[in-house]
Amino acid sequence: MNNKLQIKINRTELKKAMVAFLLGLLFPIIFKHENLKIYDSIIYGLDNWDKEYLLIAMFKLVFLNTIRSYPVYLSMIMLFDAIVIKKRGKTILYLKMIIVAFIIPITYIMINMFYNIYLPFGKTSILGLVWFFYYVRLDFQNVNSLEKYFVFLFFIIGLQWLDVSPYLNFLGVGEITLFLKQAIDFMEAERISIILCMSFFLFFMLVSVLLVYFFKWQEENINRQKSEIENRYLKEIQHVVHDLKTPIFSIGTLIEILDMQEKDEKHKEYFYSIRNSIEKLNLLIEEILYRNVKKLINIEDVIDLTLSILSVNEKSKEINYENYIYEKCKIYGNRILLSRVLINIITNSWEANSEKVDLILKEYEDRIILKIEDYGDGIEGSVEELMEEGFSTKSSSGKGLTFVKNVLKEMNAKYYIFKKEKGVITYIVLEGVI
Repeated sequence: MNNKLQIKINRTELKKAMVAFLLGLLFPIIFKHENLKIYDSIIYGLDNWDKEYLLIAMFKLVFLNTIRSYPVYLSMIMLFDAIVIKKRGKTILYLKMIIVAFIIPITYIMINMFYNIYLPFGKTSILGLVWFFYYVRLDFQNVNSLEKYFVFLFFIIGLQWLDVSPYLNFLGVGEITLFLKQAIDFMEAERISIILCMSFFLFFMLVSVLLVYFFKWQEENINRQKSEIENRYLKEIQHVVHDLKTPIFSIGTLIEILDMQEKDEKHKEYFYSIRNSIEKLNLLIEEILYRNVKKLINIEDVIDLTLSILSVNEKSKEINYENYIYEKCKIYGNRILLSRVLINIITNSWEANSEKVDLILKEYEDRIILKIEDYGDGIEGSVEELMEEGFSTKSSSGKGLTFVKNVLKEMNAKYYIFKKEKGVITYIVLEGVI
């Protein structure tokens, strides 16, 4: 296995993160305190000794700060989801956390540079990062993006109420927040403001924490159900394998008896061929029925099996096989199903009137790349439709490439199809283990 860091980027999530980051830069000039007249509310409250206006200003300030900061936190979540960093097959979380942690200070520095608006990296930013790191370490697999965004929305609202409270001020507060607190101190409204701030802070924090624990319970429940279903499936498969193997075993026993009684060498050769075929049939039954069970297989064995099966066809002589892997490469997968994938693609090429097919095996870092190139009639329509719908290069229902797509998806493999002026190139990218 390659010891180098492997970095993958999900372009869709990265684009979403960039949009959220830009909104985080734009919102401070779109949503200003002048729009909500926060200073006016504070001044009016001071002039008329009316504490209600200070509380109204507090609500306005929490709303303004939430609107301004939420896109920044969204960009953190989206960027974290967009980046995959692995070493020796293991995800390196702390590197992703370090990268994402810079988003908030970078945003605040750029806002200060462009608009001369000072946003302190204070208690809300620090606690927001702590909460974010705690959440991502839970690594939820069954929580969709919308649910994730709601958790952070409630948490950010709670943090903004904590920000306007008198607690943890040594970590830094904004100019308007400081002015509001001075007004609250001057009008001796500390008690009511603390009760209000801490009540809303605890409420939104509690909702956020309860949602996280609900997701955790849901995750455990789904995993348990999956495990139960898989165990039930495996038990059923064992019964099916037993039912299929019983008559095959009887045939094999009968062949053994006949072979012991036979003296003709020619007949013994026939019996030997039948026994080999029975062994292959046993293997085929197991690997097809246990299609979801992946094991370590040699990629060269898969190619050999593919070429062996295709050898009955005259066109197989025109398959140009080139292997550029110098060490034995192994992958996790199903040998029979992967060979059927290659057979499907090559058969499609033949039926698209390609006399020659190139089958090339290469290695890149810890990936194994299979290239199948033909020189036939090509495909009708766009490659995007082919990838989505799974229709084939010949005039048929396209079930062959639907099978290809499903098997490769189960193996966490990727495949790409490129149209040429004459023919098609198909790439299959497999995660390899050296």
